[in-house]
Amino acid sequence: MPPLKSRSLPVLDGSPDSSSRAQASERTWRGPGEYASGRERSPEFEPGVDQPPAGTSRRDLLQLLGASVAFAGLSGCFKPPDDKILPYTRQPEEIVPGNPLHYATSTMLGGYATGLLVTSFEGRPTKIEGNPEHPGSLGSSGVHEQAALLQLYDPQRAAVVQQHGKPRSFRDYLVTMNARVPLLKARGGETLRLLVPPSSSPLIGNLRERILAAYPRARIVTWSAAPLSAQASNDGAVLAFGAPYETRLELSRARVIASLDADLLSSMPGNLQHLRGFAGNRDPKSPMNRLYAVETSLSVTGMSADHRLRLKPSELERFSLALLGRLGKQIPSLARFSPLAGKIVLAKEQARFADALAKDLLRAGKESVVVAGARQTALTQAACQLINATLGSEAVTWSRPVLHDADAGPRALLSLVEEMRAGKVETLLIAAHNPVHGAPFDLAFGAALSRVPVSVYSSPYFDETAERAAWHLPAAHELETWGDGRALDGTVTFQQPLIAPLFGGVSEIELYSSLLGEGDRGAYAQLRDFWRGKGASDAAWERSIADGFVPGTAAAAETPAVRIDEIARAAEQVAAASAPGLGSMGLELNVVPDYKTYDGRFANNAWLQELPDPVTKLTWDNAALISQDTARELGLESGDLVDLGLRGPPVHAPVLIVPGHADGTITVSLGYGRRGAEKTAENVGFDIAPLRHANSPWFDSGLTVAKVERKYPIALTQEHFSMEGRKLAVSASLEQYRSKETQESLEALRTKNDSVHAPVEYPGYRWAMAIDLGRCTGCNACTIACQAENNISVVGKDGVGKSREMHWLRIDRYFTGEDLNNPAVITQPMLCQHCESAPCEYVCPVNATVHSDEGLNEMVYNRCVGTRYCSNNCPYKVRRFNFFNYTGAFTDTEKMVFNPDVTVRARGVMEKCTFCVQRIERVRIKSRVEAREIREGELVTACQQACPAGAIAFGSLNDPKSQVVAWNEDDRHYYVLNELGTRPRVAYLARVTNPNPELA
Repeated sequence: MPPLKSRSLPVLDGSPDSSSRAQASERTWRGPGEYASGRERSPEFEPGVDQPPAGTSRRDLLQLLGASVAFAGLSGCFKPPDDKILPYTRQPEEIVPGNPLHYATSTMLGGYATGLLVTSFEGRPTKIEGNPEHPGSLGSSGVHEQAALLQLYDPQRAAVVQQHGKPRSFRDYLVTMNARVPLLKARGGETLRLLVPPSSSPLIGNLRERILAAYPRARIVTWSAAPLSAQASNDGAVLAFGAPYETRLELSRARVIASLDADLLSSMPGNLQHLRGFAGNRDPKSPMNRLYAVETSLSVTGMSADHRLRLKPSELERFSLALLGRLGKQIPSLARFSPLAGKIVLAKEQARFADALAKDLLRAGKESVVVAGARQTALTQAACQLINATLGSEAVTWSRPVLHDADAGPRALLSLVEEMRAGKVETLLIAAHNPVHGAPFDLAFGAALSRVPVSVYSSPYFDETAERAAWHLPAAHELETWGDGRALDGTVTFQQPLIAPLFGGVSEIELYSSLLGEGDRGAYAQLRDFWRGKGASDAAWERSIADGFVPGTAAAAETPAVRIDEIARAAEQVAAASAPGLGSMGLELNVVPDYKTYDGRFANNAWLQELPDPVTKLTWDNAALISQDTARELGLESGDLVDLGLRGPPVHAPVLIVPGHADGTITVSLGYGRRGAEKTAENVGFDIAPLRHANSPWFDSGLTVAKVERKYPIALTQEHFSMEGRKLAVSASLEQYRSKETQESLEALRTKNDSVHAPVEYPGYRWAMAIDLGRCTGCNACTIACQAENNISVVGKDGVGKSREMHWLRIDRYFTGEDLNNPAVITQPMLCQHCESAPCEYVCPVNATVHSDEGLNEMVYNRCVGTRYCSNNCPYKVRRFNFFNYTGAFTDTEKMVFNPDVTVRARGVMEKCTFCVQRIERVRIKSRVEAREIREGELVTACQQACPAGAIAFGSLNDPKSQVVAWNEDDRHYYVLNELGTRPRVAYLARVTNPNPELA
């Protein structure tokens, strides 16, 4: 598809946001920035867009919301602002039916903004991509950004303001809050508390300041169940520098990278630029970087590591200090820490790893970096900061926090809960995500919330916290409202709506404004006034909205002095303590954020629930992950149901044995076992809350395991994980890669075999793809992007259990090596290979799968009769059969998620990857209109566009200057199952690792 150009939504003295909520009953949404008067649907407008969700009639919905026309006539401070309304009698100049527009916006996760471009068809968002110019995304996107679209159209989103379970209107809430404001102000807000999520929004920061000015005795508490903004990172910076600083990474400048439980290469918040920087230095023809991973459970980063060390959680802090001690023996400024190398005794394998890592860091000097994960202790964080500062790492910079509150962990929540129990909180506003479900068990947040007389909670779903709160306000989706934020580097980023609120959602800005008597002003008016007060001219404002961010606003880098004495004192205390072990502490608990549901906020997203975990390949569940040796000691097998206990009620969980997991430890993930009104998430997985405690939310000891005498069905998309002796061909060390044996092996995998089919000439375009396995981390961004682009169905846990998953692109994950306790891992994206001699084509009795004149293996859906001969004959097993009409029961709102350029397949047809033929045709039409050839880089497939690592190339093999040709001529390239003579159009570049000779 052509390069995306962003634009801003037209705004006419107002905005398509919730400021016009009271007038919504008189208007129909006609596209970004435009309303049309009247109740009747315009004949030129696409049916379904203005229909109420979940089959509810328009009249019933308005009665339920209580948003009658009478509210539009209210006077005083509750009268909504007058907005100009343009009828859609004349088509806006920029809208051409059938041609999409692309708008710049952003999503926020963990308080940081990711710049995006959203594709919109006549006012209906259908696809999310990264903004190529934004430093937070660099044109790529992760699984959560891609899947955000499905949640926009989720009919299970809350649509009704409720007070104690009874329907109310947002106007009722404003009236109630307005009456309460004088009482709160009379006492200076002494009994007012706000529980908010981490935020970097300049506007929200201003609102917080105004709230505290109006209520000087009130308190704002920041909390998140996810570790991205955990208090340990903040405490570590304070220990190291005496003040909170945030660390910025530029991995493209690092030759040696050490990750201590820092999952830098997953598609989690803030990691997109890390993936790009790391992958850029994995070409064996140029100086390669080297990655060390020290962790408990195998992660996406661990799968890509050149060397990996598995440790129990209790051993990670001591390992970091042992590493610091070894460096202290070689660096005079760290000499004070040299005794740590002797005081902290490591096991033989651990000591060997630490010795080699220390030497490698010294050799790399300023081209090295050591990163501690956000879950790690403050001392581990400080030790890594000290190492980086001492080595003068060019991959690390420090700056003042862009988050308003750096401390967002259980400590702040604990003090709030104590006040709630003591009756010191009478009014509580909650915008943080579902604290009843996500807070540590011993805090008993739900019981404390029930003691607050006036509690207001805003969330997209009626979840566990909504059941306890006095008021529940449906939260607006990020594509439905205005806002701002800062990227990880501090760049000011804007968020603009792509569609009017489908369910009458309230923005976070409006929630806070209700305390200032401005809840009906609307997010756009407040945002524009705030930036106008900052001196932004109208032209600059429009330009910033169109670009999606303000260049040059990144946080200034600083060089703080490291407090060596304070770190040394803390390290000596740890070194003096006896080393913990399995014998004295029992099993250890390791809590991680889930790759899909994160902390539970994406649990109702069916795309993410069915997305295979990048490591375990588990869908529709979480599990108790355990090593082979520990499982053998406990007499457990995968699928066994166990009771996990830790100073609280037991948790029922299925066991899943994972190669590479640390012994004596069980890993569980957040976000499952939901009990609210989210039907997709209901009873999926198990809730780990009873295992978490405020003083040890991520790691703990003393875990007990009791086997329950029954099995639990788990749905895996891959159970066979052996490369069957093909390791040397597709993954080799740098030394092996240069050997004659490997080159001969690769040559055999790309030599064209004889075929009964006569060669075909392709004089025009000859489409092909190439995938660099050296760059691929298996993060799954491509899989979810393909699903969003191509209207791929979800089949549910039962369907996945029967191997009926519909993903056109999967990520195969293979373990290699004789010792599965310490395996090497290879990830391999697998899709239709568009074989030149396609085995599927000559067995189809109705000619439904055919070859195009440009080399594409195409499916003619209306010919297919579902014999499935083609699937049986496909050696790559990439063809999917539509066993049921998975979309037949979709509501009109759910159907809005479909890409109009792609057919929604009916039951009983075969489907597979098409190389995004719809994008090919769009670019072809444009090039023909302009009387030219398709340019290199102009055509981008969905998987290629999303990939944060830049591991996918697509183009014509007839274009000698294209990247796909260059990769097809690389001496690493090979074809999967080449010996069958299928002549695939997808070439793979073998993964080359860069191991340390001392550890090889």
